Amino acid sequence: MCGVAGRFHPVALGGAPGWAPRVSALLAHRGPDGEGHYSDDRCELVHRRLALIDLSPTGHQPMANEDGSVYVVFNGEIYNHRDLRSELERRGHRFRGTSDTEVLVHLYEEHGERMAGRLRGIFAFAIYDSRRRALYLARDRFGVKPLFYALHNGEWVFASEIKAILALPGFRPAIDRQACYDFLGLGYVPEPATGFANVEAVPKGAALTVNAAGPHWVRFHEVAARPDHARRLDQAAADVEHALLDAVGRQAIADVPVAALLSGGIDSSLVVAAHRRATGGSTATFNVRFPAKSHDETAIAVAVARHCGTAHRTIDLGDWNMSADAVLDLLRHFDQPFADLSLLPMYWISRAIRDQGIICALSGDGGDEAFGGYPRFWRANRLVQLMRLPPWLGNSVRLGGRALAGWTRDWGRQVAKAVELAQVGARDGAFLISGLSNYLSEDDKRDLVRPIARNGFLPAWRHYNEYDPPGVTDLEELSQRLTETLFKISLPSDMLRKVDMMSMRASIEVRVPMLDEDVVALGLTLPHRLKTDGTTGKQVLRALAHRWLPPVVAAHPKHGFAIPVDVMVPDAFYEILADFLLSRDARTGGFLAPEVVRQWLYAFRRARDGHYLGTISRGGLYQRVFIVLALELWMREHHLSW
Repeated sequence: MCGVAGRFHPVALGGAPGWAPRVSALLAHRGPDGEGHYSDDRCELVHRRLALIDLSPTGHQPMANEDGSVYVVFNGEIYNHRDLRSELERRGHRFRGTSDTEVLVHLYEEHGERMAGRLRGIFAFAIYDSRRRALYLARDRFGVKPLFYALHNGEWVFASEIKAILALPGFRPAIDRQACYDFLGLGYVPEPATGFANVEAVPKGAALTVNAAGPHWVRFHEVAARPDHARRLDQAAADVEHALLDAVGRQAIADVPVAALLSGGIDSSLVVAAHRRATGGSTATFNVRFPAKSHDETAIAVAVARHCGTAHRTIDLGDWNMSADAVLDLLRHFDQPFADLSLLPMYWISRAIRDQGIICALSGDGGDEAFGGYPRFWRANRLVQLMRLPPWLGNSVRLGGRALAGWTRDWGRQVAKAVELAQVGARDGAFLISGLSNYLSEDDKRDLVRPIARNGFLPAWRHYNEYDPPGVTDLEELSQRLTETLFKISLPSDMLRKVDMMSMRASIEVRVPMLDEDVVALGLTLPHRLKTDGTTGKQVLRALAHRWLPPVVAAHPKHGFAIPVDVMVPDAFYEILADFLLSRDARTGGFLAPEVVRQWLYAFRRARDGHYLGTISRGGLYQRVFIVLALELWMREHHLSW
């Protein structure tokens, strides 16, 4: 992977003294193996290189075509670059080296803004065409690699990370309050918005051309679930087996060693097993051991490693710095509010891999979305049943659940929430899906945010409101919407953002075979019965696991990459939280209800001693605390006010 940045104006680019070296330094973690720069009177390009393919100087970027009229800066991997190279050579294009990057400039010459649809892989790149006086930005189908942009004084500024845009002289960041209000519920900002009103993400599966006529967008890919109800489990598993072997075979190609992240879950275990089968060789694997048994999957990971003959290492979190400063620095690194706490183990495992001298690894990310791995898929079965209850019975169950919530830990709260979602979901599917996705409901946010500070904001469920008619009529329709909205919202904005930012901070590339185009296409054809049996998910992947892996792995329940934060942070962390969030100079103090924040902090501290948490689960509690903390840190870092 690499870091890219640049500026473009179709007529005349203004001066930005010191910006390029400043950006190169800011993005050095994304590419410690080299740096490059190009500029003329309309465009300036900056590149940081992490060398994985063509380690020679011919892989240096910015990279040009034969006559120097087209330049590219590229972050990612093009897995079909050899086929494209052969095609382009037949059409007369001449190549200097063997990198996948060089394919991009020649493919652009052949296909222009339609080129992105020809690519297979993970990518974010910028192409400058000096003859046409145009800039072309493109991002991969599922949003694996990031690319942000801003329009400032007529200049188009772009970068792999927002910090490079903010470094532009004269650029003044502005807060996007609606995006931050969404963040309070989700724990991340849904793309294409960022926390800044004047910075956006290039949408996944989209390309932008900018020239003197203005900006022009092309959408080259949309995710659409099209279930094939005639599919059988055995045949679906066989199809995925072939597709995954091909995907891992393509993604294991590099001019450096390729390792694997092995969490102990089915997805990463299948990727490791596929690597052994596709390449015939062993690899190094890594997992994280958590201090709480309820969160630790080390035994499963070790069983997979032994079965597949990998060189395995378990990373103990006790070996890493869980100081307050270390945690706060990771939160700040995201450049916008972000509170998915699995960012912490993602960084530690990335660091451990890098410390072994390895800079490329395969992961299992992306399997849950296409194959029905999240609990919301099997909860959908019960929700559809609840939709069919007579209104009087549904109301009775909901009220009973609320009454029990005060003294039955989590069960009563979940029952009340499920009935409420089901009652509304029959006429408004967006509300139902949003309720399955949020950490905080709209009611929760109204309690947290002072009335004067939330006036006029839209509810988060608008992000899921793209269906006509809006109501959900059956289980298959709900399952289809769940799949599509996962790909649209949480995958690029949460899961993949976390993996990219934390792995690249440690200067390693993470490849995602489960998001291979053919693998995803198969997952999108699965009917609901092949996603879940009503109690567990990923039925097709489990069937494949029974063929490839020990039975204990195939039967292992969905776990997630969660960590017991409340028992891992030092005592001093609680005092720092209070100083940040309850002090008179707290940026969030002007619009968040202090009594709610104080109550959360008090409960968070007592939770690790096993004290009862009332209507909020333990995980939900520290998620709430870190949502407020991430927002406070970001606002302080960028001197923002509500």
